[in-house]
Amino acid sequence: MLAVSASPRLTFSAQPNVLLILADDLGYGDVRCYNAGSKVATPNIDKLASEGMRFTDAHSPATVCTPTRYSVMTGQMAFRVPNGGTVFTGAGGPSLIAPGRLTLPAMLKQKGYSTAAVGKWHVGLTFRDSDGKPIHEGGLEAIRRIDFSRRIEGGPLDHGFDRFFGTACCPTTDWLYAFIEGDRIPTAPKQSLDRSTLPKHAYANDCRGGLIAPDFDMQEVDMRFLKQSREFIAEHARNSPQKPFFLYHATQAVHLPSFAGKDFRGKSP
Repeated sequence: MLAVSASPRLTFSAQPNVLLILADDLGYGDVRCYNAGSKVATPNIDKLASEGMRFTDAHSPATVCTPTRYSVMTGQMAFRVPNGGTVFTGAGGPSLIAPGRLTLPAMLKQKGYSTAAVGKWHVGLTFRDSDGKPIHEGGLEAIRRIDFSRRIEGGPLDHGFDRFFGTACCPTTDWLYAFIEGDRIPTAPKQSLDRSTLPKHAYANDCRGGLIAPDFDMQEVDMRFLKQSREFIAEHARNSPQKPFFLYHATQAVHLPSFAGKDFRGKSP
């Protein structure tokens, strides 16, 4: 699901601030503003819809992660580029976005916007090993070969974003369980994921057995993303209220595995 909010009240600029939320695998009927019979209450999304605009004839560029995100970032259908239908895992890449291709954040930067991305990137990037060779494979052995002291190439900072906090691929699925800040992983994954410690339910079996960083809480990933986005907005309001911002917030939910954070357990069936 894509949700776009433009609020001129948050800035003194004539240009509106823009928050774009990309929610993974959220079905059309999963939110109450589109389906009164939805099993999960979505009051905040419903409020956004009631105060703004609902789209009832919308189309996704693809049914899976990577090509959808490529098209959102570039405005180009992913099948027009080599490997455009690929879904990256682990250290997968390189970026599908060619150097120099105009992206949504780069276009907004040309119009004076501050730009930030929080959450799942999943358009491909390049890690290197200790010899400087690029790593573009999924799987555990590829993760073990990463030299985490090196800069990550082809990520959000190379495609129009001023700031980034998030993950390379699907946050709780794809081998590399670590947060990227800017173009580096400050806390490297060192331990193997122990899946026996994860919640036991039908939707908790989608975590590949990769490496996990000590600060990566599988059940609180979306709350960490939310904290980062809120901090960006608050900092921007303090330091640059005269300048508009573009914030791209890409959630983990509701992509499997569906772990409920501690504040939400037992809130719905």
